[in-house]
Amino acid sequence: MTFGAGRAGHEMVERVLLTSGRVIAGGALLDGACVLIEGTRVADVLTSAPTPALLESARVLDVGGRIVAPGLIDLHIHGAAGHSFEEAALGGDVSAAAPTDDAVPAILRHLASVGVTATQASLASDRIGVMAGKVRALHAWRDRGVAGGADLLGIHLEGPFLAEAQAGAHEPSKLRAPAAADVARLSALAPAMVTLAPELPGAVDAIRAFVAAGTVVAAGHSEATGPALAAAVEAGLTHVTHLWSGQSSTTRSGPWRVPGLLEASLSSDTLTAEVIADGKHLPPALLEIARRCLGERLVVVSDATQGAGMPEGYTYGLADVRCEVRDGVGVVIGADAFGGSTTTLAAMLAHLHVDLGWPLLEVLAMGSSRPARVAGVADRKGALTPGHDADVVVLSDDLVPWRTFVRGHEVAAPR
Repeated sequence: MTFGAGRAGHEMVERVLLTSGRVIAGGALLDGACVLIEGTRVADVLTSAPTPALLESARVLDVGGRIVAPGLIDLHIHGAAGHSFEEAALGGDVSAAAPTDDAVPAILRHLASVGVTATQASLASDRIGVMAGKVRALHAWRDRGVAGGADLLGIHLEGPFLAEAQAGAHEPSKLRAPAAADVARLSALAPAMVTLAPELPGAVDAIRAFVAAGTVVAAGHSEATGPALAAAVEAGLTHVTHLWSGQSSTTRSGPWRVPGLLEASLSSDTLTAEVIADGKHLPPALLEIARRCLGERLVVVSDATQGAGMPEGYTYGLADVRCEVRDGVGVVIGADAFGGSTTTLAAMLAHLHVDLGWPLLEVLAMGSSRPARVAGVADRKGALTPGHDADVVVLSDDLVPWRTFVRGHEVAAPR
């Protein structure tokens, strides 16, 4: 292994030079460009031939004309490869939950192997004490990191402050209105994101409390009307969880039509929103509506479960709700509802680009720079910019991951 000369006053750092790529940087596709990684950071994007000295000082990887893009960022995922983030801690009120030995590393390594370099761990609705224990355990993994795995940016609490009528794969008995004591307990843990139903009693105060803790607040699994969403936005809500999935649409009040969460989200000038683009949850026409309405505020999430990467008929749980892999998607056993997806984020982006013909730069932004902005990490992730984390995915023309680097470290190739 060849190492660079290092900078004055600094330790020697490994230099990796990705050559002969089609590099996505600065909002453009740069044919024949190179990306230089020094240690854990992007050092440069070169559009001219590298010098002999650079070639001598770096480990050179010729990517053979493949696409070199910012690493993918999945903001909404519950698990993968037979494991769930719910396994991070045992149920109950625990004061100092210790990380388990295998579940979280297995998920994060699986994600890195399929092009995801950073993620938020999503937790389904449960008792407050149980969710708090899981957050503490996952924060331990976030702080520790997993060699060969995606970065864990933080925790996404999908619940328990959700509407029972839009429960989807959440256990209805675990849902509740946001009581002040419960909100105080969870907000004190500073989750990265929380999804709640804005129309519930106490929701506006809850939004203010979470925002004050630095949490991104999203609307989802909700029966909210347009006015209820407007009040939530005024309180600090900025994001909408999986459009069309678990949310209200237009209703009638006498002769009057009242927009629901869906229409209010699509007509907003400020809200960001996510879609599950697995070809199962939403047909092409709805994806196109979201694209036209939201433009650069639309992101793609996998909402994948532990069923991702598992065979047909595999059964799993989302908290206490039993689901199975059926026809390439997760479904709730005995109910007419999806139970998350079983598709990787890269495969969803491929669906948009290869199957539906959406432009390459736009599609890859939906899985990298845009989620970085939503998560508040765009100053260090989501772009091949000098000084940013060297999170890189090398993709084929049909967006199949070939190589992944997380903070400059090459991870296991996809299996």
